[in-house]
Amino acid sequence: MDNLHFMHPHWLWLVLLIPLLWGARWLRHTRKGTWEQLVDKQLMPFVLSGKDSALGVGVLVLVSLGLLVATLAMAGPAWEKREVPVFRNQQALVIAMDFSASMYAADEKPNRLTLARFKLLDILKSRHDGQTGLVVFAGDAFMVSPLTDDIATIEEQAKNLSPEIMPAPGSLLAPAIQRAMALLQQAEMPKGHILLITDGASDPDNASVAAEQAQAAGYQVSVLTVGSEDGAPIVQPKGGFLVDSLGKTVVATVNVDALKTIAQAGGGVFTQAALGDADVTLLGAQWQAETNQKLTEGQGRQLDTWVNEGYWLVLGLLPLAALAFRRGWLGAVLVACVVLPQPQTAQAFSWQDLWKTPDQQAQEILQQGQPAEAAKLFRDPDWQAAAAYKHQDYATAAKRYSQRQDVDGQYNYANTLAMQNKLPEAVKSYEQVLQQQPGHADAQHNLKLVKERLEQQQKQQQDQKGEGEQQQQASSDQQQQQQQDGESQTPQPGETEKQQQAAKEAEQKAQEDAQKAEQAEQQQAQAKQSEEKDKPAEDKPTQESESDPQQREQQQATEQWLRRIPDDPAGLWRRKFQYQYQQRGAQARGEEW
Repeated sequence: MDNLHFMHPHWLWLVLLIPLLWGARWLRHTRKGTWEQLVDKQLMPFVLSGKDSALGVGVLVLVSLGLLVATLAMAGPAWEKREVPVFRNQQALVIAMDFSASMYAADEKPNRLTLARFKLLDILKSRHDGQTGLVVFAGDAFMVSPLTDDIATIEEQAKNLSPEIMPAPGSLLAPAIQRAMALLQQAEMPKGHILLITDGASDPDNASVAAEQAQAAGYQVSVLTVGSEDGAPIVQPKGGFLVDSLGKTVVATVNVDALKTIAQAGGGVFTQAALGDADVTLLGAQWQAETNQKLTEGQGRQLDTWVNEGYWLVLGLLPLAALAFRRGWLGAVLVACVVLPQPQTAQAFSWQDLWKTPDQQAQEILQQGQPAEAAKLFRDPDWQAAAAYKHQDYATAAKRYSQRQDVDGQYNYANTLAMQNKLPEAVKSYEQVLQQQPGHADAQHNLKLVKERLEQQQKQQQDQKGEGEQQQQASSDQQQQQQQDGESQTPQPGETEKQQQAAKEAEQKAQEDAQKAEQAEQQQAQAKQSEEKDKPAEDKPTQESESDPQQREQQQATEQWLRRIPDDPAGLWRRKFQYQYQQRGAQARGEEW
């Protein structure tokens, strides 16, 4: 019994209840002894209530004994180890997906990239266990996600990836294989799989060598190709076909033989993407076969673990429970155990709080399209700002982003200022971002837009000021002319009231004609502005405004300009990949597609 110990020693704190029970009984007995000194013994049964103390001692002994046995059982006494088999699926898979320009070829409908993304999502959904990582490549390879069992995160990131975020063109498979190997080695995985989702290789020889090295390290390399051998033109996202340096349309073909050679060198399988799930099933069967082999080989491995012997003590509670039931107070104890521990509600409590943090719950709400509720639930300041920005609460978002001093925080702060039409402040913030990171492409683009809009506003203000001065000057000249006419033409005694009334009616008619002409010009300007909008504005409740038509027109133009600020969720990946590519130095990129 030298190895005797308790697996859950915290339950032993319940033993302290035993001296508390006996202490309470002692206080009660002391108080009763005081009354015995004051009351005659013959009157005691009529003055004091309660049964014989001997009965109380017996019950207390049973309760103390039962509590002691139950506490020791829950503490988990253990003194012996037993060997148990260990089974755990640690299958590791790194998916390397091609994001070269040739993935826009239209031999697969609508294009190769769409089909490849669907296949990626199908593979991720079929991963019920094991760990998965994601690498993207074109002219170089970059990590998107390390090995993880959080498939939902990889699925969410894959939606924002496109060939436009890659810093270098090409389709180099060798760097992709090497980057995938690095992920597996960093996770200390002795075995694993690498899957290449691609439509070709600009470096077939180097890729074959890298695949052989991966197989030698214990990692199988498989290939899932998209596209056809006949190929198709590359449809650019902005329209038109991709052309080479000679002005000829590029036809992106698939070298199936080269990709098969790479798969053979890596010891994996080669399959072509199809509309069904036969390709995904084939790859899954290959990975599952190796997993079953590993589990069979691992049956000989054992793990020593302590055996909880506390269940034997539960048998000792049975006689005590039977005795308590016979005395009739077991039901009262059970009722007390159920009723007394009920706590009073001090604050709201959600079942989700047991399993997810407030930030995780808020992120789910944000993905469901409820940014207002998510902003209230977030605890992380960055997520609070992002939710407020998505809810178009730009003032709150600006307050959060202003507390950050990094480049991304300042850039987002500048965007919130621009969305609030605080253009001078936005210009200063964008310039601060460019001082910290001169190559920030998004900040440069937005700064240009803000400056253009600021110049337009200044020009409109100058034009309005000039028109006002001209109107004021014309009014002054008209008054001077009327004074001169009045001095030179004195009223005649024979002028009648009928002539005065006719002059007044003529003046009113002139004012009405001027108002109608001004309204017609405003309607024409608003109709022209609505035709020039890129897309219709969202319906908003009309509000009464005391501003003049020129201010309303300026506000509409400002809202139209604010829509031009791009909302690019992939911008972070683009800047990250560009920075990593510059740190590595220029490399041979092969073909431009």
